[in-house]
Amino acid sequence: MKTQRHAGAAWRRAGGTGLSGPGRLTLLGMLALVLVTLAAAGTPAAAAQRSGAMLTVRFTNNSDRDLTLGPFEYNGCPAALPNHINAGATASWTLHACNNPRGNIGTVAFNVYRESGRVNIGWDAPLLGAAGYTASAPPGYVISHSGGQGLDPTVDFTFDCNSTTCDGIPDSWKRNGVYINPADGSAHTGPGPGLKFIDLPAMGATVNKPDIFVQTDWMADKTHSHALSPEAIKRVVTAFANSPYHRHSPSTGINLHVDAGRDSVLDFAANTTWGDLSTARQLPETKNLGTSVNGLYQWNAFNTIKTETGGFKSTGRAPIFHYAISAHNLEPGSESSGIAPTPGSDLIVSLGSFADQVGTVSEQAGTFMHELGHDLNLEHGGNDNVNHKPQYFSVLNYAYQMGLTSGSTTGNTAFSDRSTALDETSLDERSYPASSGDYDVKHYCANPGGGGAFVTVPAADKQVDWNCDGLISENRVSYDVNGDGRHTRLTGWDDWGNLLLRVGSIGTSASGSMPAPTTENEMTPADEAMNEPLDTTPPVTRATTTPRPDAYGVHHSDVTVALTAKDDVSGVARTEYDLDGRGWKHYTSRIKVRGDGTHRLLFRSVDHAQNHERVKSLDIRIRNDHHGPRHA
Repeated sequence: MKTQRHAGAAWRRAGGTGLSGPGRLTLLGMLALVLVTLAAAGTPAAAAQRSGAMLTVRFTNNSDRDLTLGPFEYNGCPAALPNHINAGATASWTLHACNNPRGNIGTVAFNVYRESGRVNIGWDAPLLGAAGYTASAPPGYVISHSGGQGLDPTVDFTFDCNSTTCDGIPDSWKRNGVYINPADGSAHTGPGPGLKFIDLPAMGATVNKPDIFVQTDWMADKTHSHALSPEAIKRVVTAFANSPYHRHSPSTGINLHVDAGRDSVLDFAANTTWGDLSTARQLPETKNLGTSVNGLYQWNAFNTIKTETGGFKSTGRAPIFHYAISAHNLEPGSESSGIAPTPGSDLIVSLGSFADQVGTVSEQAGTFMHELGHDLNLEHGGNDNVNHKPQYFSVLNYAYQMGLTSGSTTGNTAFSDRSTALDETSLDERSYPASSGDYDVKHYCANPGGGGAFVTVPAADKQVDWNCDGLISENRVSYDVNGDGRHTRLTGWDDWGNLLLRVGSIGTSASGSMPAPTTENEMTPADEAMNEPLDTTPPVTRATTTPRPDAYGVHHSDVTVALTAKDDVSGVARTEYDLDGRGWKHYTSRIKVRGDGTHRLLFRSVDHAQNHERVKSLDIRIRNDHHGPRHA
């Protein structure tokens, strides 16, 4: 018994291992190694692993929206989180619990560009035990996470759209169609009360290419109809189909589907019509659609038509289709071509003050695409409202809304596909805007007596007389080329690269709310009249002498010559003359010709479109008693 008691005391002194000194430490080390190995192997022992004081968060933004940092709560040491995570980018940050015994615990929210909802992620990574994570995304998006376990773990969060192409229309809807309850008490079809079936496959929806759907109702009476012409719709559909848009899509382009009535074209390639798939309708002609308060268009009248029984809301299409009304005019006194919120899913085309009260094909196409562009997050300057930028080749720009020209082709309908800036304080007249492609440029030229116009310069010229003096300068010049009264740096914008397809009611479960009052600053016929057509004819200059010569064409005194030039489109930029071979001078006032003999006057003019008149000549014969020096 005595031996046993001594043995027990020795066991207790050794810490209960039965060993002392180096032997006990060796066994403890082996046990620790076994526990770490079991945890790493994913055995049940992993449930009690030590997470560690460090946590790395890796966030991948696979959506079509940029994210900005929102509210952030964290219990550890100060951490540097990214202020921005751009679409398609990945960001990571490391969190250190420091001396907090609870480990890494926190939450962070990111604001989604042009969305009211936020992306929220959270983490609870204790010093000992398994880590837990939470994540949520706004409607139309999904978020997932993986990893995040083990010693000093890394967790991956992936934020993405809920459809392959980020167009707001779920893939399952495109494959199978969808039943939607318009919730307005209208007659129903389908498996349940109030449900409307939207047959998207029959309408041409595709999973691997983005789709935009628009229903266009139109006003009409016995004298005229505001229905968009098939050719106008085709131009816009073609522009979207041929676009370089490629985000979240293996191929380029966007499928635009415009329901403008049963007889409107569903598929221009196959020449099929909407037929029974159409819910677009004719509306009674009304001179004005709505009112304006302090320059803000009120959408009440539009919304009444949209939500009335049997109208657009009753179709159940609001989560999928933009809704357009082709009307006469907006509020009384307005001549605006249309209006739309930025962004949104409603739009109005109102061409009652334009050609034949309904607009030309180019006016219809350009305005329809312009207002749809506002819906898709574009402003008059792309990312701002600075209008008439010469290098911003887009129908959002008043200079090009009613059609861009390219050589002999007119009426092109396009969004900008590249971003090029133009500095009005340092303009190179020997080069052409790199953003033009093959489009002719329009820039502002002021008239000496006040006012001005936007002159068209052919792309083939490869140079632009920016300051409208009739010369192509070798030095940089300064000029107000967009006519806003300032000399600034005009930014460019890639429209196609920055479209937002999930906007307004698109991709939501709601039937859509009325747009907020919208600033009415859309194009009018007066704005359109400021855009000069392509000028291909040079000016015509005439010379008049005072006094007039005798019957033999001889002057018997000194002569004064006046040069007058006229141009039928862009206006005269410069008139020059050369008297007796002394060199070309800028004509600013009447020319004095003195001295006996025959004097030769050469003269010419150039217009703002850089059309040069062929040199003309005038021989002036003087015979009198004055033999003073000859000079101009």
